[in-house]
Amino acid sequence: MKSQPVEFLEPVEHDLHYATAFYGSWKLHGAEDFMQRFRESVAWIEWNPEMFPKKYRQFRRAIIRKSYFAIYYAIEPKVTTVVAVLDMRRKPETIRGVLDLRS
Repeated sequence: MKSQPVEFLEPVEHDLHYATAFYGSWKLHGAEDFMQRFRESVAWIEWNPEMFPKKYRQFRRAIIRKSYFAIYYAIEPKVTTVVAVLDMRRKPETIRGVLDLRS
């Protein structure tokens, strides 16, 4: 598949705020480091959306390097939509519930 633009659902902003607050609370420059790795993951998704595996229904998961978080997204005909950035330490049922609510 060729590259295509990435867009974000509005709740992803809250997800990122939670993740940066988490890393910023206990690690010097943790929030900045996390956001850099997040941007790297988004660049990979934009370059080749099919690179990462499907994990639940139409949603794929890209694990953010050196973090507990992953990007969940769906490939659409002309755009890739990021629906959530979630802590993977959550129960799988909770993650699926969030994805169901945002689909």
